[in-house]
Amino acid sequence: MLTLLRRAGFRFYVKSGSAQEKPHVYVTRDGQAWAKFTLDPVGLVVNNGLPRNELNRAQGMTMELEPQLLQLWWDYAKTQGVRLPEEEDPRKPAPLSTAPETETPAQ
Repeated sequence: MLTLLRRAGFRFYVKSGSAQEKPHVYVTRDGQAWAKFTLDPVGLVVNNGLPRNELNRAQGMTMELEPQLLQLWWDYAKTQGVRLPEEEDPRKPAPLSTAPETETPAQ
């Protein structure tokens, strides 16, 4: 497990192999109970024992920290060989121009 961030007693982390899934984080407070949230958009995937009040706090913090967590997740994913969606493969041919063709007046 790789800790991405600690905030207000919560630990935000990823597990080995996490880069093969959509961006997400695990959140724990005591190391026993945890919850998994997707990023972009933030959504609860599973709650494994966090009490409702801590789950609500964890989700609120995940939403507040989403830009930072997303950046940290992608930094981790890149170390695992995952490419950002907007990164283009240099072997991929350039897209064709979509500019409308103009007609040349007849002479």
